[in-house]
Amino acid sequence: RRTAHKDGAAFPLYVSSRRSRLRWLSMKPEEENAMPVPPIDLKKVWEAGQHFGDWLAAAKPPMREEMEQIYKDVVLPPGDAHFLHVIEGPVHVLAIAEDWCGDVRRNTPVLARMCAAGPNLHLRLVAKEADPHLMARYLTNGAEAIPIFIFLSPQFVEVGHWGPRPYECKRLMARGKACGKIDDARAAIKKFYTEDPHRSTVQELKQLFEIASTGSV
Repeated sequence: RRTAHKDGAAFPLYVSSRRSRLRWLSMKPEEENAMPVPPIDLKKVWEAGQHFGDWLAAAKPPMREEMEQIYKDVVLPPGDAHFLHVIEGPVHVLAIAEDWCGDVRRNTPVLARMCAAGPNLHLRLVAKEADPHLMARYLTNGAEAIPIFIFLSPQFVEVGHWGPRPYECKRLMARGKACGKIDDARAAIKKFYTEDPHRSTVQELKQLFEIASTGSV
């Protein structure tokens, strides 16, 4: 054990080589704090996921009934329904979802309804614990917020993700945190969901479907 001095402070040094010591002493602060996330085989995770129908059937009755009703209530504009139907794909979507979460119950049926509109749109759902490193890749402001919808190309290359709420809801919550009025932000989000039943979610997800299915830049 030796002591190294850095930024005016002394630190115990448990390295065995001079090269390692020099590397540690030359590290920038951002490198010291960096936490690399191990690679994940998203194709393997997707293949192990559940179909929406199976996942929904396993939900607790009150939650299942709520999501079934939302699924029925989602009305896709004709133009959006046609867009989804003619995607040549395939597009794979991996949803990190738990039925106890209100945002999951509100938004996951919308995604499922969109996937049902196209024969080449394939959805699988997994729990947060499906892979020990999965949620670490999709934190929201440092927190494990769900749902997270991960869009994958035909080759299972990730092209983007969505969640846990539409952009406007995230903006309202950020403003609420900034001014210390979280309850007001929650009330504004509830009002937004009432006045904009799924429209923003559909349009934001549609953009990701388009990206995942594109054949050109």
